[in-house]
Amino acid sequence: MLRLISLPALILLFYFAAIGQNPTTIQVGSEEFYQLISEGEGVLLDVRTEREFQNGHIENSGQLNFYARDFRQSLLLLPKDQPVYLYCNTGWRSNIAASYLIRNGYTKVYNLEHGIMEWEQADFPVTIDPDAQPETDDQFLTSEFNALIHQDELVFIDFYAPWCGPCRQMMPMIDSLTIEYKGRVNIVKINADASKRLMRDIQLVSVPYLVLYQNGKILFEHKGMIEEQELVAILESHYNSWKNGK
Repeated sequence: MLRLISLPALILLFYFAAIGQNPTTIQVGSEEFYQLISEGEGVLLDVRTEREFQNGHIENSGQLNFYARDFRQSLLLLPKDQPVYLYCNTGWRSNIAASYLIRNGYTKVYNLEHGIMEWEQADFPVTIDPDAQPETDDQFLTSEFNALIHQDELVFIDFYAPWCGPCRQMMPMIDSLTIEYKGRVNIVKINADASKRLMRDIQLVSVPYLVLYQNGKILFEHKGMIEEQELVAILESHYNSWKNGK
């Protein structure tokens, strides 16, 4: 017996079939990314700033600055008939770039999902330019970090990076709270780019990362953006608990 399919159902059927056929960014980890680029086919592209690139990049990478005005225009000069392998520090910028390529007809686009931070932590090689100028602002060694967090006072740490959009957006708030909570909560900024050994030791692969310590114990942690009102409430709550417990 012949069954008739309603028009709305037929439209939905074709819609979901079309979605299934659309190419998407292929997210891969460091091991698979290494294997893919070792085959020597396609284009390997670092979308970080020139300074980031100079301070450690994957060998044979090209470089385009994600924040440059002509970034998208330059990105579309890549060949469409070859695989494209993208990476940045954490995978955030490269994922946006990958999505843009997909929308413009590229079909084989790979993104190093957690960026070169994870790549380095997995002991894959990086190339450092001889004239590189390392980041030094808000630099912390692992020994300094351990001494900092094992204090009796409350220590709030903002792990950031100069290239990180959300980090830069929150920076005025962090600076303001540093002044407001002086003498109550020790608010410290740690530059992930300048503290690569520390990032490796604590296995941190993304920023912003906000964390509150006391005597080496994590009282609060948050990845990504946070509203000032929410953060103030958290700091107030833990400070009052700490003060009343003294």
